[in-house]
Amino acid sequence: MTTPTSNSVSKVEFFYDPMCPFAFETSLWIKEARDHFGFEVDFRFFSLEEINLEEGKKHPYERDWSYGFSLLKCAALLKESDVKAAEDFYGYVGERIHHRGQKIHTIEDAREALSFIGKDPSIADETVGNDRAAKLVMADHNFVVERFGGFGVPTIVFDGTRAIFGPVVMPAPSGSEALALFELALSMSYFDTLLEIKRPQNLDQRRRTAELLDPYLKGRVWRSVQNAPYSK
Repeated sequence: MTTPTSNSVSKVEFFYDPMCPFAFETSLWIKEARDHFGFEVDFRFFSLEEINLEEGKKHPYERDWSYGFSLLKCAALLKESDVKAAEDFYGYVGERIHHRGQKIHTIEDAREALSFIGKDPSIADETVGNDRAAKLVMADHNFVVERFGGFGVPTIVFDGTRAIFGPVVMPAPSGSEALALFELALSMSYFDTLLEIKRPQNLDQRRRTAELLDPYLKGRVWRSVQNAPYSK
């Protein structure tokens, strides 16, 4: 089997939810790989609130304001005219909760984030009851679920054809390690029968991961729910 080289990749689609600490770390890695290899990264939307919806609860697009989904609606409105601003918005809110342990989930937090990246804070208010913004988010979400069987984040797609879940990294590797991991992830995408690879962690590794997750656990106000990826 011949797999393409990292230098031959022209585009990576990166599906994220700003609530996920693992997706945020992976986004830092993919941006470093992008800077070296020169491919395009399209940051696209995935709703953990929708994929893990509990029976009897409202869909996130049925609520006026809904944690990560409303932040995704902000990013979707930004992306229509300024792709970089949408990426910067994700970078700021991700840094805020996942590295600093500060809250991101209210409309006031979204206004502050928009102001920080130099955008009109009223964009946050425009998302309330905005069906068009919700449809933009759900179009990405439904696409990766239906086309590739996406069940969580981070999910990345190489050149529109091959998807993997992950890599889940904590913290994001840098330098030569980041480049080597990109080559490994790309190669893994070519094994259609490969369902999962997962590293065990010893006690010291688990403690380190717990320390890195501590800011997120302090900043979140929601209860995490995860549906089994192979249940349907």
